[in-house]
Amino acid sequence: MTKADPESGAPGTRRRGRPPADAASAVSEERVLHLAFESFADLGYEGTTVRELAKRLGVSHNLLNVRFGSKADLWRRAVDWRVARFGGPVFSVFDRIDLDPESRLRLLVHRFCGWASENPSFISISHAEGRRATWRLDYLVGLYIQPFKHSLDALFAEVLATRPMRGISSSAFMAMLVQGVGFYFSSAPMLEALGVAAEAAPEAIPRRVGEFADTLLAGLLGPASVSASDGLVETALT
Repeated sequence: MTKADPESGAPGTRRRGRPPADAASAVSEERVLHLAFESFADLGYEGTTVRELAKRLGVSHNLLNVRFGSKADLWRRAVDWRVARFGGPVFSVFDRIDLDPESRLRLLVHRFCGWASENPSFISISHAEGRRATWRLDYLVGLYIQPFKHSLDALFAEVLATRPMRGISSSAFMAMLVQGVGFYFSSAPMLEALGVAAEAAPEAIPRRVGEFADTLLAGLLGPASVSASDGLVETALT
């Protein structure tokens, strides 16, 4: 299946009466990218329009085109911004040479579960885009998901060299993390409908994160010692 990547539309020639391009600088880049990302997560790519985003920001949609390019460009920028801002604590675990492989894997799972609880909109985007073959899925896989999988494969191999581990593919384990743990934290309306919204209340999230991580790790590696588990809770988001 051929997936067309929309052209990045170059700004048109300014017409009389159009606001000056530098007026868009009155809105911070972070605010634009945050609102765009949340809109793509809530409404999907097709349901999000630059015109509606501009209306919510109080600027002309032409100004957003000048500053951020086409809607496809804005989607890429919003995704990159979100990963750069919130993905560091998870990706950095792979480089923790001060930890043995098993400790790195345990810390990775705890941090990923914590990240999933704090980034439900990214989970929504990955879930929506993962069901169709599009240029957006290619972008997510090529820049973020595949590199993560390669690093997880290498970490699995390191752990297996030192101790037994349940035989599960890295892609299947990632699905448990993203579509399992992530879906739980991104589905507040479902939890409300079930009458268990308190499970994911802000004050309960650290406990839920620990429960998810410990359960997944127990199935993969067996239970950790109490002291090791406590240490991971303390360092999971540092």
